[in-house]
Amino acid sequence: MSGDMEQQTGRGVEVPLEPYTEQNQTTTVEELLKLPSVWDHDAEIQWLIDGMIPLKGVTLLSAESGTGKTWLAYAIAGAVAHGKDFLGLPTKQRRVIYMDGENPLAVVKRNLTDLGVGRVDNLHIWGGWNEKPPEGPKEDTFLELALAEQPLLIWDSLVHFNEGDEQASREVRKFMNYFRRLTSAGATVLGLHNTGKAHSSKEYRGSSDIKASVDMAYCLEGRPKNGNIHQLTMRNFKSRFKPGDNFGLQFEKGDGFIRIDVPQAGQKVSVEEVTLKIIVENPGLNRGGVWELAKSIGVSRNAVYAFLDTLPSRKGNGTAKHYYAEDIPALQKRREAA
Repeated sequence: MSGDMEQQTGRGVEVPLEPYTEQNQTTTVEELLKLPSVWDHDAEIQWLIDGMIPLKGVTLLSAESGTGKTWLAYAIAGAVAHGKDFLGLPTKQRRVIYMDGENPLAVVKRNLTDLGVGRVDNLHIWGGWNEKPPEGPKEDTFLELALAEQPLLIWDSLVHFNEGDEQASREVRKFMNYFRRLTSAGATVLGLHNTGKAHSSKEYRGSSDIKASVDMAYCLEGRPKNGNIHQLTMRNFKSRFKPGDNFGLQFEKGDGFIRIDVPQAGQKVSVEEVTLKIIVENPGLNRGGVWELAKSIGVSRNAVYAFLDTLPSRKGNGTAKHYYAEDIPALQKRREAA
């Protein structure tokens, strides 16, 4: 392997500075047989956020647009930069570089304030308001930073920085390999991505090589309240290191996210309780609106609609029905009992 194309990390691992040239892909038999034994490497599974985000790994966070993945990513960035627990989980303090290709400065500052993320030297946000726009993972600057600082690097979102076709497996794999190069040099990577509308893209949009290239992957589901971010569920759909966990979060303005219970696989959920809770928290929703919030909990549409048919409602435009807590006797009894 060409010595002028590689850089020592100081941990016995060589990281190519430009791994995609034909020159780099030529290895002699002598070099191959001199590869150090894997048994001689000191390596163990470690966590940036315990059980959630692996240290020196690639984590994918996907969601439908508007669910709250940017809110969550900034909350994670703030916790790691400050070295504070996140959802009660131990966190390793690291320098954080957040490449924001989606949001204007005013929105970012509002989100940080509402999340309770204070000023800290470890948090660097690179957005479109800077003199140079944020760059993608292929830039050697990030490799140098990974070697020197072992930071958390966040790209929001992948589609903004991927110059290729996200449906083309070869182009996706080339793009995702830049993230692997960074983790081999010591960085931890978090990439934000969108889900699609087709049944095959409910977890993430694009080539299957996106999922194949990451170590940990979550699909974020939301339950808004009065049109605002409220409760989120991080549902794990890939984990290389351990059986993946799901995480429930609730947004508290000024404090960020707190951890709440989330239904686990196989756990029965009461359609009645879920539906009534949604109506209490979101007065005036129609049937479709109730279902949109209920589906993330794991109940069926038919079950929700069947229960709604037993409740009093107010007539809206056309055949629309709207639901209010004060119209439902069962909820009034609970209020009186309380």
